[in-house]
Amino acid sequence: GNLDFLRSFDELLPPAPQDDLEGMIGQIDAQASIASLRGLEGAAAASYFEALGEILPEGLHFSGRNRQPPRDPVNALLSLTYTLLHAEAVLALHGAGLDPYVGFYHALDFGRESLACDLIEALRPHADRFVLALFRDETLRAGDFSKTADACLLGKAGRGRFYAAFETRAEFFRRQLAEGIDD
Repeated sequence: GNLDFLRSFDELLPPAPQDDLEGMIGQIDAQASIASLRGLEGAAAASYFEALGEILPEGLHFSGRNRQPPRDPVNALLSLTYTLLHAEAVLALHGAGLDPYVGFYHALDFGRESLACDLIEALRPHADRFVLALFRDETLRAGDFSKTADACLLGKAGRGRFYAAFETRAEFFRRQLAEGIDD
């Protein structure tokens, strides 16, 4: 998913990030524990978001993934989109009669809907594409956000455009979640 997304920008990216990710994908089966698999996932995510920074406009000030609170427009939208997908996953799991708190990859933790977290992992590349498209087609711009001392916030007008755009993709996301549950 994420590697395919980066490959769609071959003309904009140096080959190193893609090579790094391909090498990490090749190491998945060799991991002997969940902890080492999570470590590999973390390294792959860092490489992926570094590459994503190469294709985003400099004015968005994206320098990698950050959250709680997000410090730039891209991270603000990634966090918002992932949060909405998580809520959709919880609803879909309840609708299917499944307990969203009992996951497989994400460990049990008080208050964490681990199965919902597991389910949205496959949708993250689609969410990332959605966010990138919002900036590329200028549905949202850096001027739609405000900065505080430690956070980047989407303004009211931008939120309206974001939610309208999200609704155009929501059916796709819901269908993907339903298929993930059925699998």
